[in-house]
Amino acid sequence: MAQVSLASVVIPTLNRKEALDACLDSLSNQTVNAFDLHLITDDAPLAVCRNRGLRQARAPVVCFLDDDVVCPPGWLAAVLRTFELPAISGVSGPSRIPPSYRSHRVLYRYKYLRHLYDVCFVESEHRPGHLTQAGTFVPDPDWSYEGPVQFLEACNMAFRTDVLNAIGGFDEAYGGIGDWSEPDVCFRLRHQFPTHSLWFSPDAGVEHHPSQAGAFAKRRPQSWIRLHNYERFADRWVTPTLRHDFYRVFLRAYYTGAYYGWWG
Repeated sequence: MAQVSLASVVIPTLNRKEALDACLDSLSNQTVNAFDLHLITDDAPLAVCRNRGLRQARAPVVCFLDDDVVCPPGWLAAVLRTFELPAISGVSGPSRIPPSYRSHRVLYRYKYLRHLYDVCFVESEHRPGHLTQAGTFVPDPDWSYEGPVQFLEACNMAFRTDVLNAIGGFDEAYGGIGDWSEPDVCFRLRHQFPTHSLWFSPDAGVEHHPSQAGAFAKRRPQSWIRLHNYERFADRWVTPTLRHDFYRVFLRAYYTGAYYGWWG
């Protein structure tokens, strides 16, 4: 008798064999193995790839993972356990980046830039899954937090399949590698289903090993697309403030530098 699938796991991937192999190995070791797997290998915008995976999903829960994450054995069990709570439509957990991988991130490589970012845009409370008043996220949130959030971790998102389909999935107006399409889908879900919650569970975490292979090569040439993605998101969901205006200026400078290779 065929096993009933409790979750559909969707992984968009492009030319990252080493990272993908590690991800798939971690999925093969889950304590709950009642899931079906969908690898989306199209060279298309990330929002498009995720929607293709959503159309293939048949289980009541659909999980979206990046191809460079490693899931501990209890990851899927924790995700499914959280969905047992009433009116939970989305679940996420920590996406921990080991110190050896942080050197690839600009905010960790340039201490002066990180100091400016923290002083200007980050508040004292470091909850994951919440926008600051400046309209950004917290780089190093408190991963022990458990409770409702505004948005899920981009590399580790799970939704009720029927609810995600009801809002039309990811907005394909977000181009390129998909920056800000992830919080957008979460804000749309909360807007259309105000009695539902998105939940952060510290037990549903993954390790994120940011790969510089495959789609990473698109980050620099797509800098302007990434900026436009944020501006689309902000125009929809962020309340204008002076700090937010300053953050937009900061982002324009950051993406200009990324495009011209100022950050290495």
